[in-house]
Amino acid sequence: MLKERTYIAGRISLFADAAITAISLWLAFYAWFLLYRYNGPNVVIPLFGYQLLPLFRSFNYEFDPQSWLYILAIPLLPLVLEAYGLHEGIGFRRVGDTLRILLRGHLVVLMVLAVVSVVLKRPISRVLLVAFVGVTFVLVFFKELIIFEYVRLSREQGRNFRNVLIVGVGEIARKMIQRMHDQPQWGFKAVGCVVPPHMRDEKMVNGLSNFGVYDETPQVLKAHQPDLVVFAVDKAYIAEAEPAIYACETQGIDIWMIPDFFDTSVAKVSFDDFHRLPVMAFRTTPEYSWQVLIKDAFDRLAAAVLLAVVAPLIVLVTVLIKATSKGPVFFKQVRQGFRGKPFMLYKFRTMVSNAEQLRAELEVLNEMDEVVFKIERDPRITPLGRVLRKWSIDELPQIFNVLKGEMSLVGPRPMLHTEIEKFKYWQRRKLSVKPGLTCLWQISGRSNLRFEDWMRLDLEYIDNWSLLLDAKILLWTIPVVLVAKGAK
Repeated sequence: MLKERTYIAGRISLFADAAITAISLWLAFYAWFLLYRYNGPNVVIPLFGYQLLPLFRSFNYEFDPQSWLYILAIPLLPLVLEAYGLHEGIGFRRVGDTLRILLRGHLVVLMVLAVVSVVLKRPISRVLLVAFVGVTFVLVFFKELIIFEYVRLSREQGRNFRNVLIVGVGEIARKMIQRMHDQPQWGFKAVGCVVPPHMRDEKMVNGLSNFGVYDETPQVLKAHQPDLVVFAVDKAYIAEAEPAIYACETQGIDIWMIPDFFDTSVAKVSFDDFHRLPVMAFRTTPEYSWQVLIKDAFDRLAAAVLLAVVAPLIVLVTVLIKATSKGPVFFKQVRQGFRGKPFMLYKFRTMVSNAEQLRAELEVLNEMDEVVFKIERDPRITPLGRVLRKWSIDELPQIFNVLKGEMSLVGPRPMLHTEIEKFKYWQRRKLSVKPGLTCLWQISGRSNLRFEDWMRLDLEYIDNWSLLLDAKILLWTIPVVLVAKGAK
């Protein structure tokens, strides 16, 4: 959701400005002390003749009582900049607008400190005041430039944007498309549209490719895999668009609705705005929030720690695989991740090197449902591979996938493209979250589960996700793996 993302980015920027203000205050005091209060050995700046103390030397100096007035600026400056809107639309604002906000905010802080000094009869150094405000201005502006350049480069390199499918052809649809086109830095790219039945033969609509009509939306979603679907449907065609909304809901794709909505069985409805254009959002996945950020940060940190802990085991397994069978140490396979985006999954090789070629001969022995292939006594598995699989040691290389952000510690298992092609529409909602190493299926029977039960548990996890649920699953996974419950 735009609202949650903007809020979190704004809070981070606010705290960063408070830290910059504190650092600037210290630097200003340090410079002022060197110029006016330092009586130590002379270290002269060439050409200028100013006395300078090397930065690595410490100094003992107690602030004058009036010096504590500057401490007011640490919370004051970020709050003033917040009031002027600096922390809204992070990375999207023009440089000139940012400069105007910073000038106004710093002038207000200057005046407030000056007034407080006069009212309390606590004189403060004008040199120190100007130095402090000047350093803060430069550092905050430099921070904003870094954010702006990062966002710009990310967009140019095709990262950090969402592919958007527009459903509808009316005036609201045209406004939405135009705003996305005019402001690419917002991170939304309209890739095509779905239209009413009477426009089936139109090749281009509102400057976008016509992907199909409303009742063809399930096939369109499967073919193009958008990150977001915007329903900007005229009232006369709202009823005809209902199947399209149901298709998005069952496949776990975020929905923005303008201006009306329908009853949904799974999706949660919330209100948002797309830069002053009101929308109603339907969400069947966890909202972007502090919990999501914490989960992502914990995944990366825990993966790094876990990798360091199991490094000796990884080396040992590598040696054993090389010594006991021919072929590569690692098995690499393209899987479908978040929103169906492909990534390379890593595992220790537990089968003979030509296992994929032998699979066709063994299809008749498949013990799972037709979507997934699994045999309890698979003849392709090596003796060492059976041991690695029994205690899930073959999964350890996927820690690298977690470190790269392609997987999470907890989440639905990543699937093959050929398996996803056989999914029912409601099962595709599994792709609406990042895949993981373990989940409810892992602690509920693993390979002993039927495919339908596996899918049901994955969707149950998505609908009830929380940090506490992740913690419970991680804790329960340990004994399940140790006793090799359900391993094949």
